[in-house]
This record gives sequence, C-alpha cells and structure tokens, in this order.
Amino acid sequence: MKNKTITDWDLSIVRGLSETGSVSYRSSSQVGQSRIGLGFETLDREMFKPEACYDLLEQSGIKWARVQTGWLRCEKEKGVYDFTWLDEVVDSLSQRGIQPWFNVSYGNPIYMPDAPHKTAVGCVPLYFGEEATQAWKNYVAALAKHYKGRVEIYEIWNESNHPSFWHPHPVSSVDYTELVRVSRAAIIPEIPDAKIVACTASPDEKFIYGCLDAGVAELVHAVSIHPYHSVPEDVHSHPASDEIRAAFAACPENIHYESTVKNLRATFAKRAPHLELWQGECGCPAENLGHADAGWMRVFNMDEPKQAKWLLRRVLTDLALEMDMISYFHATDLMEQAYRQANGNAQVGGVKLGVIKGLSYEPKLSYSALQGMCALFDSEMEQRPLVTRSGLSRMGRCESKLPMIAMRVLTFERRGYPFYIYYLPEDVQLETSVRNDFWFQMLHETEHRIEQPVLVDLLQNKVFDLSEFRKGEGVCYDWMLEGIPLADYPLIITDQKALSGMS
Repeated sequence: MKNKTITDWDLSIVRGLSETGSVSYRSSSQVGQSRIGLGFETLDREMFKPEACYDLLEQSGIKWARVQTGWLRCEKEKGVYDFTWLDEVVDSLSQRGIQPWFNVSYGNPIYMPDAPHKTAVGCVPLYFGEEATQAWKNYVAALAKHYKGRVEIYEIWNESNHPSFWHPHPVSSVDYTELVRVSRAAIIPEIPDAKIVACTASPDEKFIYGCLDAGVAELVHAVSIHPYHSVPEDVHSHPASDEIRAAFAACPENIHYESTVKNLRATFAKRAPHLELWQGECGCPAENLGHADAGWMRVFNMDEPKQAKWLLRRVLTDLALEMDMISYFHATDLMEQAYRQANGNAQVGGVKLGVIKGLSYEPKLSYSALQGMCALFDSEMEQRPLVTRSGLSRMGRCESKLPMIAMRVLTFERRGYPFYIYYLPEDVQLETSVRNDFWFQMLHETEHRIEQPVLVDLLQNKVFDLSEFRKGEGVCYDWMLEGIPLADYPLIITDQKALSGMS
C-alpha cells in the first residue's frame, strides 16, 4: 500500500489497523497532579469571554491557567481597587480543579497619560515617574493581599526582553531586574512563601544572563521562556539587541530547543541551582491567512489537524525536557477586541492560537488532542530511559536514511507499564506522508510486560490493536513490531491494560 498523506490521516486504513477503543478523557478535578496548563492571558484587554471557556477548560484535564491580572481593570480610580472581575476568574477556575497563576503585567493609563493606547500594554511603570512606580508597588501589594491563600505564583511582567511589551525605553536586563525587585518587595510581606517567576520571550540567553548578572536569581524561584516556532523542537529567537535582531532577520536559521534548554540548565546549575525552568507560553494557529502572527512564526500552511499535531509535539517535547511548567497559548482565540502591543497599533485578524474557536467558543481538534495528553501524562507518567531499536523497513532499496536519523523516540513509564512515543519531527506544514514500514524493537524492563500491544493515536483519540504486527524474540530484543505507521506527530506504543483504570 502506498504511503498515505496527512490530508487523509485516518490510521485505520494504513495497513488495515484494527481499532479497539479510545483513551478515556478526564476532567481537571479527576486528574491528580500535572504540569500541563493553558494560557488565560489578555484579560486586561478583554479579548475573550472567560465565562464561555470555564466548562471546556474543566473537561480538558489541564491543572494550571496562566492568568493576566490587568492593573488598568483593577484600579480605574487612583488608590481604589476593584478585583471583582478577577475574583470571578480565579474562583471559577479553582472550583473546576484548575490552579490559576498570575502574570502581573502592563501599565495603567491613569498614571501614564502619554501611553500609546488606552490599555497601556507594555508600558513599564519604572519609566513613567515616581508616582507611577509607587502606584505599581501599591497595586501589586493589594493584589497579593487580596489573593493570599488562593494564588501563590506571581510572574513579573510578560516577555520583558521583547520591545513589543517593553515601552518606552529599550529592553534592559538591569531595568527588568529592578522591576522584579520592587514587585517582589510588594508581594513577600503579604505572601511570605509566594513563588516569584521571571519571564522572557524566546530563550534569549544574552538577556537571561544579563538578568543573572543583575541579581535576578536572588529574587525569583523560576525563569519562564516562550519558545515560539513553526517546528516545536526548534525555537525562534527574540534577541535583546537590535543589531543581533537585524542579523537574525537576515539569516533566520532554527535554533535547536533541546540544546537551548540544556545550556540554560547548565548555567542555572552553576550560578543559581534553585531556579526552575518553565515553558510559560507557546502556541501555533490553526490557520494562516490574515493571521497577525503568520510572518514571524514562519506560518504558511496551517489548519486544525496541523495545529493539533503541533500541540502534541509541543507538550511532549516539554515533558521530555522535564520543564517544570508547560503552558499552551491560548485557551481560546483572541477576537473580542483588537490585539495591541506596546506601540498601540491594532493587529488585524486577532490572535488565533487557541484550542477553542474565537467568538463561537467551540472546541478545535487541538482541544481533544490536549485532552488526550492531559489524560495520560499526569504526575504518574514518568520519563524513563528504556532500550529500543527502530527504523524503516530493511527490505528492498533504502530511499533515504534521513528519516531514521531524524526520528524521535521518547520513553516513559506509568504504573509499571512502558510507553514508547515516536514520530518524525518534520514541519507539519509540509504534509509529510504517513509511512507504514516502520519497525520497533524493545526489551522488557518495566514491572509489567507488554502482552497486548496497542497503538495510541491522540490526534484521532483512537487505540489500534498491534497484535498481528508482533514478531518473535530476537538476539538483541525481546520482541518486535514490524510494518506499523510512522507519522509527523507522536504515536504511542503501550499495553492495552496500561490504558485501563485511569483515575
């Protein structure tokens, strides 16, 4: 049978796989602990209706929500704070088994009359005089006092190394560290055990190292990065220097995400061993025409299946790298208001990276893909090195060894059962064909052996029987699967019993 294209991605017709069931989704209350969450940002600008999302978020199985607090919505009159709208958000999420964490960002036009737009997005209080700086301190203190016992994580500012969110002065590691310092000083007296988080855009090592030099490690528990790229295993850089930015734009090579994370962790281990590393925001749209972010993300051929594949790879990559927090941006498309950055200009088309459609608030295919990830990859799913061998058919002429070299195989264990995840990390926009000549060898190293091999496809939420593809024991392996599919999104090999009793 010829390879099947991604535009017709039902694996049941690849080598006649027999469907045996599906993964049972779990609500957020049913999932015990997990690192997986969704973005609930832009509440300060009212770009979506949170009340339309709560029930869907509960059914998704996520455990965390990154909530942007919105100074301008909380203090519309100087010195008077109204957290009613934010109470509704925090309580609605918490009641559904989802823990909110705060991103405390952006300015307030009552202290910044010269802000480019009435939302004062990206306007840094340190740059608007003593009154604005003191007002920021007062607001942050009032926020912490009000939410003590309900919200313990406070991330200071959003993408501090990105000019679109740092106005009106140039990006500065020293100034950002000072903003963290004054903000932390306002939070800790109210919540002594609060977790303070620093936030950057894509992992710009020069900016982060500058923050470390300025003393940020003494102030925070974690550093959050936003590794956007059309290929999840790579990362698009947003350098702090205009000169470096111009050079990057002229020669936009990919930067390998895994090596970036390892470099940052090595630096943290040497200079600040207590620091956690978070993936705090990252997403990809389900369409490209007219999308505000199509250019810088290298988006040219997206749809709902491709976005769902991207999400599966994004979350899995961060799980494999053991990121301490994993947050997909965003819960829903942002379309209720025009999207603006620090320059105040409106971006046409909204921001459409959500797992829920904007305006109609209907779930996309990426939503169900996320449900499958949350159902399986809770705190009981642990990364574990397991011996595997894999490749393409050894029969006939070899077309290319590149797929074998590029192939990713990741191994986990849950409740004593092995989980083998494999895929080709090709750009999903290239519509790589599904192959049906993949072979996979394994040893029995976990408490439970695979007796009833199944293939889990979270894109369709289908489980397929692999018994007929199982071969006998060999010299270097206990047994092998031969002639199974290989795609550009993660497929999971495990035992049927590993999928039962999920609770």
